[in-house]
Amino acid sequence: MNKTALAVALAICTFTSVQAAEGLTQIEEQELSNINGQALLNLTVTDPSQTNAQMKAENIGFYKLGMNAEMDMNINVKSLKLGCGGANGAGGCDIDIDNLSLSGQSATADGRASSSAKLTNPFIEFAVKNPNSASTREVVGFRLSADKVKGLLTTGTENSSKPNGINSLSGYMKVQSDSSGTIKGLASTAGTRYNLYGTNQYGNLSVNGRLQALGLGGLAEVDFKTTAGGFNIPDINNNPFTTPAIVVNGTRMKQVTLVSRVNVPDILLGDDKSNYPGAGQVTYDPVTGYPTGVIALGGKVTATVTDCSLFACLLAPTGSKFENVYMSGKIKGITADLTLNQSLGLIHNLPIDSAMSLSLQKQAIKWLGSNDDDIAQKGWWLSAKDPVNIGDV
Repeated sequence: MNKTALAVALAICTFTSVQAAEGLTQIEEQELSNINGQALLNLTVTDPSQTNAQMKAENIGFYKLGMNAEMDMNINVKSLKLGCGGANGAGGCDIDIDNLSLSGQSATADGRASSSAKLTNPFIEFAVKNPNSASTREVVGFRLSADKVKGLLTTGTENSSKPNGINSLSGYMKVQSDSSGTIKGLASTAGTRYNLYGTNQYGNLSVNGRLQALGLGGLAEVDFKTTAGGFNIPDINNNPFTTPAIVVNGTRMKQVTLVSRVNVPDILLGDDKSNYPGAGQVTYDPVTGYPTGVIALGGKVTATVTDCSLFACLLAPTGSKFENVYMSGKIKGITADLTLNQSLGLIHNLPIDSAMSLSLQKQAIKWLGSNDDDIAQKGWWLSAKDPVNIGDV
């Protein structure tokens, strides 16, 4: 129920009880069993023996006071700082967020101001160690939560390349681009000089091959290896990538690391008659903006003979060098490893449709109903049970 309906219902119940106080009528057990009702508040106690294995081992039980109601909420906080200083050191905070807002899921400023997030069945819960011992029982944690929070959580004041909003976060949240359960984005690869000699360390590669004289087969063959020269690949922008959703899970985090593999478009190498630019050139799809191909001048390189057979040894013995050679052909299947340190200050819009909680605990607590890998650590902890869609990165 919403707050207005709840207030009216309470007023009616109060008025009715006053009018009927003088004329209470006894009813039988059978009559009472035919009456249905629902309490506004309910208290649930979970004994340590009925909790998860971790809490059972530490003899921690839970006391939960909840409301069977829906609560509307619109919150704006200039600066939220929790768990600052002390064990975290000077300037260290468990949670440090600037310009935090929680409202309905509206895309406009006016719409957000006039809408509210909806909390279904909000509750407060205490974690109590040794609950059955009056002399040693101890409250080791509490949390504010709801079975479901539906709304838009935003942080910061500007959606730009400058991190702002989330300065530090302790908690658990699974982040994805959309309902596909993946992170999608665009990556750029820096221009590279591929030196075709040596090993594949530090960008140095080598090309090995075999040349055969036409009509002579194995009677005139040489094996070669490139020992100097190379070709250039320019910057390639807007390479699309997809990687599994990431889980933000830890204390006082400022960034998360995203690792993926980016597919680079085919590279077409041309000889000295191709007019391909020495620095390389990228073509892009005019609609999507994605790269579709790369052309580059294939040299100059030096090819050194590593082996020869019969007649070929007369013209190109082992160790012979052929300089100013150009390569032509297509290089396919190139990938680039992407490691992206994503600042949490670049995440500003979090549409929430999930159970959510804010807790404070003296020790690590596995709260009831949380995901298996969501273990609240000492201090303040913000948790969302279901994935949050943030769009492309």
